[in-house]
Amino acid sequence: MIFSNLQIKMKKTTVNSKKTVAMRIGGQNSDLAIKDFDKSNRVCGLTNGAFSLISLIDSVLKKTGKANVIISTWSAGLYDVGVMNELILSGRVDDFKIILDRSFKTRQKNYAVTIEDLFSPENIRTTNTHSKFVLIWNDDWNVCIRSSMNLNENKRCENFDIDNDIDIFNLFKSFSDELFDKQQAGVIESRGIVDKTFDTLFDDSDFSTKKESFDFKFDFRFD
Repeated sequence: MIFSNLQIKMKKTTVNSKKTVAMRIGGQNSDLAIKDFDKSNRVCGLTNGAFSLISLIDSVLKKTGKANVIISTWSAGLYDVGVMNELILSGRVDDFKIILDRSFKTRQKNYAVTIEDLFSPENIRTTNTHSKFVLIWNDDWNVCIRSSMNLNENKRCENFDIDNDIDIFNLFKSFSDELFDKQQAGVIESRGIVDKTFDTLFDDSDFSTKKESFDFKFDFRFD
């Protein structure tokens, strides 16, 4: 099935009474990529990197209307951050928060300053994270995007899953709320500050704390 420069291979299956629209996409139209996403359909996709996470956010907001947004990302580009700011200024995004990895300020000091200037420290938290997710919600929607995409363009294969599922949403929302409640505001790079909070975010009381080991020997050497 071909839509201009967008190629989509899709298959629908039934999972927990929701239909899953699975597709492989080569093209720049994120609106078309999620055209079947609604409260009854989840979308799972592989892309060639022709559109970015900010494009998916924009496309989802077209369906939900004005909403609150939380983004968790390991990296962020200035263009995508600028687009996010425009979504806020245009009134399409109400409340906005962003979660960044502790290394971000070390890797991109000037970007970190720009992000704090745009969104203010109280809307930013830093932790030990490589998790990429977006929460988009209002009175009618509870959307969660899980993706390999950071908040920047990457011309490589990327994956994404989009659900309007309250259980999935609450898992990521409760984590975000706890992080914002416990962690110091702003872009923090101090391991001492970040690790202290990070260690409280995951309850392992029901699980063995012993690190898993594998019963095999692996000997190697470099000649």
